[in-house]
Amino acid sequence: MNARFITLLNPYISVIAVVLCFLPFLLLWWKKLNHRKAYLFIAIYWLINGLVNLPDFMGLPDNTSLANEISLVYNLFDTLLVLLVFYFSANGNKKRVLFYLLILFAFFELVIVAWKGHNWDSSTIIVGTGGLLILIYSIIGVAEYFQKIEHSSFETTMGLVYAAFIFDYGLSIITFFSNYLNYKKETVAENLFVYYMSVIAATMLTSFGLWRYASAKLAEDNYGN
Repeated sequence: MNARFITLLNPYISVIAVVLCFLPFLLLWWKKLNHRKAYLFIAIYWLINGLVNLPDFMGLPDNTSLANEISLVYNLFDTLLVLLVFYFSANGNKKRVLFYLLILFAFFELVIVAWKGHNWDSSTIIVGTGGLLILIYSIIGVAEYFQKIEHSSFETTMGLVYAAFIFDYGLSIITFFSNYLNYKKETVAENLFVYYMSVIAATMLTSFGLWRYASAKLAEDNYGN
């Protein structure tokens, strides 16, 4: 696709991406799913994504220092939020492992920030490590889903959520190496296009799962709490 065309298209694609980020939260409220913690943190994750990108969506004046600070803070919570989704969707030994992983990753972030400072150097390490971790766990989640023949509505919803994270963080690896590590600065427009398209695909998969399969009933299984 022509780079100039992508540059012209990005503002419109960004609007769609930001609007869709709020859809899981609206579905959470509409279907009264908020007491299921896995669904709650899925909605919170995408809500924060939408809020972080809201200044661009509204065409507010550029404030580079503020935008950078927001991105740096967001990068500290991104992986932790997704790990909370995994934690509340798991049970047994897997849930215990995720509990310790949450603590270890939070400690890892503190060590990296103390070592490198609260800047893009530390954020690059945190985003890269966290993104790889989420991608691995999402692939495991999808693999476990397909190992079973029958599924509860919660398992089907989470299967779509795992697939959404694979799509989102899989494409993020491309933009990570190109954007965060600055290998090709001239591809900023292309990176933004890939990012917006990954957000659109991921939020649509997540929203479809919440709309079609998610249930507020806790009796069907013991997950999501």
